[in-house]
Amino acid sequence: MNLPALSTPRLHLRPLALADAPAFAAYHTDPEVARYQSWDVPYSLAKAEALARESEAAPLLGELWATLMLLAGETMLGNLSLHLTGHRTAEVGFTLAREHWGKGYALEGLNALLDWLFTGADLHRVHASLDPRNERSAALLGRAGFRYEGCSVQAYWHRDEWTDDAHYAVLASEWRENKV
Repeated sequence: MNLPALSTPRLHLRPLALADAPAFAAYHTDPEVARYQSWDVPYSLAKAEALARESEAAPLLGELWATLMLLAGETMLGNLSLHLTGHRTAEVGFTLAREHWGKGYALEGLNALLDWLFTGADLHRVHASLDPRNERSAALLGRAGFRYEGCSVQAYWHRDEWTDDAHYAVLASEWRENKV
């Protein structure tokens, strides 16, 4: 399955490209952006370039995480991440540069991705997980129609501490019902 380019009234979503690497590394290095994320800070340009090369070499969705860049015109806002996890299921994630927080871009991009996943890719279930202290991301998932499924206590080691892992999901049937 090919990773799509998607559009909304304000946004264009397309796969990560090598030219995106400097901006990608810059916002991934912001301590506030990375606070609840799994990567180490600073996020190196070499790491961003390697991810972009991997993305360009393997544009098909598969076992690896895929990255879709969120753009408003020529302005790079952040990215959505996507990982096929099983039969007609996927995990999603999102990262937005701090200067673009609170403007609805992540929700708009996530809704476009969900629309494609449930209609174009015919998925059954999409899930996400996050540190439950990340209240803004939890609220975003709720606005996108995800339901809270529970929390794994002290489930992973992150930034020198055991961290909880909150689980969210939405089924295609729920998404269709809520979309109307």
